[in-house]
Amino acid sequence: MGKVTAIVNQKGGVGKTTTAINLGACFARMGERVLLIDMDGQGNMSRGLGCKVKRSQYTIRNALVDIMNGIDADPMKGIVPAKYDPLYIMPADKQLLAFERSLKNEPEAPYLLRKYVEKQQWSFDRILIDCSPSLGVLTQNALVASHSVMIPVDPEFFGVEGVEQITSTINGIQRKMNPELYLEGIVIVRRNNVSIAKRTNVENLRQRYGDKVYKTELPSSVKASEAQAHGMSLISYMSWNHLIRAYQALANEVVANEQQ
Repeated sequence: MGKVTAIVNQKGGVGKTTTAINLGACFARMGERVLLIDMDGQGNMSRGLGCKVKRSQYTIRNALVDIMNGIDADPMKGIVPAKYDPLYIMPADKQLLAFERSLKNEPEAPYLLRKYVEKQQWSFDRILIDCSPSLGVLTQNALVASHSVMIPVDPEFFGVEGVEQITSTINGIQRKMNPELYLEGIVIVRRNNVSIAKRTNVENLRQRYGDKVYKTELPSSVKASEAQAHGMSLISYMSWNHLIRAYQALANEVVANEQQ
């Protein structure tokens, strides 16, 4: 049964989508069958892997609507292979944003994605969920559906306090809706800048969360954006790049932690 991990941070621009794409690609290159679920109505992950959603295309929004209406659709419906990478995508588009707003008074809203994911876990070794930059209903869905949570953090402007807000949300979901949920790890991104403030924030995070902060830290690279503009992961676009080597190290660290 596949492991499900939500990639979460309510702050935008901290590399959630880049991490979902490139970590997923690294797991796929390690021989895993990987599904990426786009739970952000901006659809950046879908486009970043070459999936340009057409108006009539079946997306994660359609799948959740079917579940809400009791329609038993084919579990693989809407899932498409990435254009250049050996992994699979359940895409999203802006209709997901309108759907999120419609869920506010729906009592079963937090459990829709869990019901969808339960259908996929036997077909994939690993499922990564790219979440929107918020802690709203869609992110809540991702947390209820997941086994674990990964938090990318840019310590330049987002320190211990921001992570504490996310972990508080995780603890609330754990108590009320998903007792199996746990913090997989915190990954430090954009470590090229060695400012005093950034070093201090990293030290504070490591003191506060200990071995939950991955040893592997991710530098920034303009090539990540270039790769996504071409609809591919960095490992497919430029496999010798220093950032993709860091993602490969992170994937190995994740797998090593799972085997302990």
